[in-house]
Amino acid sequence: MKNGHPTLNKHSDNSISALLTLLQDEDDKVASLAMEQFLNSGLAEETVAQFQEASEPQLRQRIHQLSGILARRRARREFLDAVAANRLSGWEGLIQINVIYDPQTDRGWIADAMREIVNAAGRGATAARVAAVMRDKEFMVPDEDTLDVDLYLLDAVLDCKDGSAAVLCAIAQQIGRETGWDSTISLFEGRFVLIDAHGMLVDPTEGWHVSRLQDKSKIHPCSSRDLWLNVLTQLFLASLVDGNLRDLHLFSEILAALNGTPLDDALPYPLGRAQA
Repeated sequence: MKNGHPTLNKHSDNSISALLTLLQDEDDKVASLAMEQFLNSGLAEETVAQFQEASEPQLRQRIHQLSGILARRRARREFLDAVAANRLSGWEGLIQINVIYDPQTDRGWIADAMREIVNAAGRGATAARVAAVMRDKEFMVPDEDTLDVDLYLLDAVLDCKDGSAAVLCAIAQQIGRETGWDSTISLFEGRFVLIDAHGMLVDPTEGWHVSRLQDKSKIHPCSSRDLWLNVLTQLFLASLVDGNLRDLHLFSEILAALNGTPLDDALPYPLGRAQA
């Protein structure tokens, strides 16, 4: 095979040439196996660098796919390292999860979309004001398709307005931080809500209804980790329902790592180790 890239010299043996040939196979399963071999060999980064502008369209496409897998792995590693070092806010963690799912996530677009809502809310916002802005912008929790991946990704929610209660609470909380209203994401009667120091409760599932909570014992404050685990678990379930094995494995690894458990021990086969 003429690849036109002679600089891969020190690894240009028969096995590498064979893998490059398999990478161009019309059968996606064969190409996936070749990608796995490249990833396991430690040569994936070098292969991507050498062949990302290959003249053969099929090879170039598969190399770009391999590049996307590497980008996801880097994003996953950065997320887990930041969590372990306790240097990640709840909001930044959601952005990182978005990047893990889609390495092409435009952080600048997310910032611009948020700035627009902040400007609409104005300074000195209250629970009622933030709820009104979220309602006016038509953010809502859908009644159907609750395992749609887009409900758990910040950029998709900011674009389409439909989102899970957890993500919508995170958006409203961030808007509040920017406009002078402090709140805590909490669980109330099995739903994600926001509650402030004055006992005002904002419920996105109930059309951003605002009420005064009388019994604070019914509220269970959520940490940043709780928020991430909810979103990651839903992405895991969405991948399971969609039959997307690559995403399923990705989110399985992250959930297992956050739980401090090796993936082989955390989940049953085929995600985990086969039982003897």
